Amino acid sequence: MKIPHLIIATGFWLFNFYAFSAQNLRKIDSLKNLIENKKTSDSTLIVAYNDIGIEYVTSNYDLSKSYITKAISIAKKSNNRRGLAGANNCLGIVHYYKKEYDSALVYFNKALTINRKEKYLWGQASALFQIGVINKYQSNYLKSIFNFQEAKSIFESHKDLISVAKAYENIGSSYNLMGYYQKAISFYLKANEIYEKREDEKGIDRIYHYIGSMYLKQKKYNKALEYISKSLSGVKKTKNKKQISIVYLNLGKCYIGKKKFNKALYYYRKALGIRVSWLNKKNIAVTQLRMGEVYYHLKEYGKSIQFLNKALKNFVKNGDFVDQIMAHCMIGKSYLAVHKLYLAKKHLKEAMQLSEKVEDIELQKKSYKIFMNVLKKEGRINTALKYAEKVNVLNDSIYKLEELKKVSELQVIYEIEKKEKQINEQEVEIEFFKKERKIRELRINILVICITLFFMFLILGFYNNKQKVLKSRLLVENSMLEKEKLSAEIAFKKRELVTHTLQITKKNLVLKKIKKYIEDTMKTDNGAINFNYKTLLQIIRSELVHDKEQWNNFRNYFEKVHPNFHFKIKEKHPKVTSGELRLLALIKMNLSYKEIGAILNITYEGVKKARYRLRKKMELTPETSLQDVVNQL
Repeated sequence: MKIPHLIIATGFWLFNFYAFSAQNLRKIDSLKNLIENKKTSDSTLIVAYNDIGIEYVTSNYDLSKSYITKAISIAKKSNNRRGLAGANNCLGIVHYYKKEYDSALVYFNKALTINRKEKYLWGQASALFQIGVINKYQSNYLKSIFNFQEAKSIFESHKDLISVAKAYENIGSSYNLMGYYQKAISFYLKANEIYEKREDEKGIDRIYHYIGSMYLKQKKYNKALEYISKSLSGVKKTKNKKQISIVYLNLGKCYIGKKKFNKALYYYRKALGIRVSWLNKKNIAVTQLRMGEVYYHLKEYGKSIQFLNKALKNFVKNGDFVDQIMAHCMIGKSYLAVHKLYLAKKHLKEAMQLSEKVEDIELQKKSYKIFMNVLKKEGRINTALKYAEKVNVLNDSIYKLEELKKVSELQVIYEIEKKEKQINEQEVEIEFFKKERKIRELRINILVICITLFFMFLILGFYNNKQKVLKSRLLVENSMLEKEKLSAEIAFKKRELVTHTLQITKKNLVLKKIKKYIEDTMKTDNGAINFNYKTLLQIIRSELVHDKEQWNNFRNYFEKVHPNFHFKIKEKHPKVTSGELRLLALIKMNLSYKEIGAILNITYEGVKKARYRLRKKMELTPETSLQDVVNQL
């Protein structure tokens, strides 16, 4: 077995969705015999030590690590670089199974560095993929997407379709965890195309379930039901109880969304039956919670409270605070429905305390609303109104967080698009180098032919003329390539500048909306709140006017498209201020008065006045167009 095969064998451990079974004793004995044989070569020893280490990875961490460490030692002594990369890769897997993700990342990065120096593309792709998995576990979703995309490009160049499908699948998973469900579905569908071509039933069923889950999160229950139902028959064939129970649970959620509660109950009972058999209290409790919710909708409040209390007891044992809050809220609702207000209040107070402890405003809002309804039932209207005010405050907070999330999402999308462009450019560059290599090979062949002809026919003159024609053609082609490259760079820089300008405009519009909302709110007579809002207004005004980093970034992008523009202005008109330089830059971009006003946070009239003052400072005559002067610079 050669070293590349080792990396292939071990590199895809993280690709799988299930753990390896108990050690293959025959294989371990065989590998030990290989190690004890004095004639065994160093490269084979490295493979053997790594393979034994991987066999022990799920059962004996220390033993697994000790075998792979021996492989590293041999690889270093024998200067076997690919063997060293493979051993680091294996050690990363050991730390991964131990859930020591930072350590795993260190060893996968070592493997990547070695493979890059060795120019071993498949090894690079394997390491990148596994780094992507670790980044996903550590919630570094953007990094994981970049890792998977880079790995996918290499797998495509090697026509390794299964690895490409796994990369698509994991990119979809990262988008799912970020909350970009449509984007996630698009990548899952790309993976599914490959699985369908290869008739990979397990892959197809898995993708169907993932897509169904995405639609479920978007509350598109018919679509969700369609895909999850498709996955059920395949998942049943695997006899994987955990996966089957998850499918049943999601089918129940679909039917709750469709308000078919008896159907939902049917699937929840099936899920509970499976989960009770493997005695996983956490999963049992989740199913009991769902069943309690269904019984509530069916107005069977006694059964609802019974199941919810069972779920709560298990959540308390496991210390699952969020699940405890949900259980307390549902129990409170059920007791409210049967007019047992004292017990309803007891559970809702617990829910409120826990939601404040975990700082989950959505759950705070939910518990406050139900508690408010209990107070109304008791006739305590004034106290209920106080909780209504708290709910409104939380609604405002949720709205602000959503607005901030939208701004953040724009930045994430920009970063992803930017990285995708870089990857595309790299792919173009690789293709360019391939063409260059072909051209070099062609040159060599032509040279050989010409030398042969020279010795055979002594036609030196003809040979020289041919070489001159070839050189001139190559110079023309190189010139054309340089022009195309420059045009592409200028177009890309212009897109960057426009994107950045749009981001400034969108950010200012969002801040203005927030500012107007605060100003309207401040009209109410509440001194303490107004003081806080004034402070917030000052911050917003400062952000709208003095965001230096934002303008520095804008200037950098602008100078890439229009080099030395600011220097030329300052050279001709030294009295022009930094604010006027910004205005001139926006005029250079042919933006309208309204667009300039939105970016500089001034009115239409303000833009006109600013242009007038600028004309005066630049000593332009009435006949001279400011736009023409700026365009000529």
